[in-house]
Amino acid sequence: MKSRKSSLILLSTTLILSMLAACSGGAANEAPEDNAPPAEKPAEKPAETAAEPPAEAEKEPVTIQFWHIYSDGDMKTMMEEVVNEFEAKNPHITVEELGVSFWDYWTKLTTAVAGGSGPDLALNEIDNVGARAKSGTLVNLDPFISRDNFDTSALFPVLVEQSKYEGASYHMPFETDVRLLYYNKAAFREAGLDPEKPPATWEELASYAEKLTKMNGDLIDRIGFSPALGNMYLWTLAWTNGGDFWDDSLKPTFTKPENVEALQWMADVQAKYGNKAFTAFKSQTGSLGYNPFIAEKVAMIVDNNTLYGDILRNNPNLDFGVAPIPARKSPASWSAGFSLEIIDNKDEARANAAWELMKYLLDKDVQIKMHKVSRGLYSNIAAVSDPQFMSDPIWKTMVGIMDHTRFREYVAASPAWANHIQPQVEAVLLGEMAPEEALKKAQELVETELKNFAATQ
Repeated sequence: MKSRKSSLILLSTTLILSMLAACSGGAANEAPEDNAPPAEKPAEKPAETAAEPPAEAEKEPVTIQFWHIYSDGDMKTMMEEVVNEFEAKNPHITVEELGVSFWDYWTKLTTAVAGGSGPDLALNEIDNVGARAKSGTLVNLDPFISRDNFDTSALFPVLVEQSKYEGASYHMPFETDVRLLYYNKAAFREAGLDPEKPPATWEELASYAEKLTKMNGDLIDRIGFSPALGNMYLWTLAWTNGGDFWDDSLKPTFTKPENVEALQWMADVQAKYGNKAFTAFKSQTGSLGYNPFIAEKVAMIVDNNTLYGDILRNNPNLDFGVAPIPARKSPASWSAGFSLEIIDNKDEARANAAWELMKYLLDKDVQIKMHKVSRGLYSNIAAVSDPQFMSDPIWKTMVGIMDHTRFREYVAASPAWANHIQPQVEAVLLGEMAPEEALKKAQELVETELKNFAATQ
């Protein structure tokens, strides 16, 4: 959750505005020319222009609420600027924008929507739209997409896919993240490793970890790599081994051999440090106030793209590189993030205005401005792939990982299924349980949840 907060806070934010001309335009649609100057002699206006859409000033005024998680700092300022620019381009729309602390936002949003007092446009989690779409709280976006010929191919396909529920789109992706390997190049040189050749396989990762680990007596001075640090979750590693946790009919497959192998590998790597030394190491580095990779106490770590910004803020001289997560069979990463969705407040005018604001926030130029402030991985492909950003090899690697990243499956009967896995993984890493036994227990817990859900249907 901590990393997610980072994502949000880092990612998020900064909304920007964009160019005057992109105003109500979508990711691929140009906005109408709202600010076109009036004809010098309206009375002599050519007849053929009489059928043109009314100017914005002539449209019925409408006020909408937009809630998000940018409650302070540069991101808050940016969001306010974005909204102001949007309003300037759409004078008939007034946006009451509200940024709420990440920790308070979700409860506030859920409570308000349940009570019928939710906003018109809201930021929400990207990977569980099914629950809200099923409950009828969201507006189906397909009619808007079709009406405006909105080009969803301008957005990362893997993110657009997350917007679907029973074949229809119920949100648009706004910002995401990817997990990847960060490695300390100076530590590589010290250990006799080529700093331009990061590990690409599980075997190389384990071998490099041993070479990079430095002990001080019984204490760990520097960890080469630990699956218990950063964002190295079992499901991600298992995916790189051809593993999966659900079959096509959404039956759990937690004990699949590929998953067991991944957990066994994690246990083998972690066992080299010993629980006592590792606990002392975590206690020591926990007081740093930031990621131990930044403090150069960890030579390699799997974390999300927001760590890049933390490194630049806290240790800008750190000599490091990034690479895809080492794989056994095929590359994989794990993404999460935020979407924009229209709450169904049974008001067509407000829904239309919310759609216009949504399109504006997905515009290429708006998202370029956002990225400059937050370094966020936004949904518009052209925005985050802009040449001014892709000249940075670290950022280019992060964008490239979008080609093989994936989301955890959304299972209506067990939306938090990963929470049943993580405690078992931790037990394995402590040497308290065997991998197969741990995954069997996790699957039994999920199967009980599935049965309980089925009984209520």
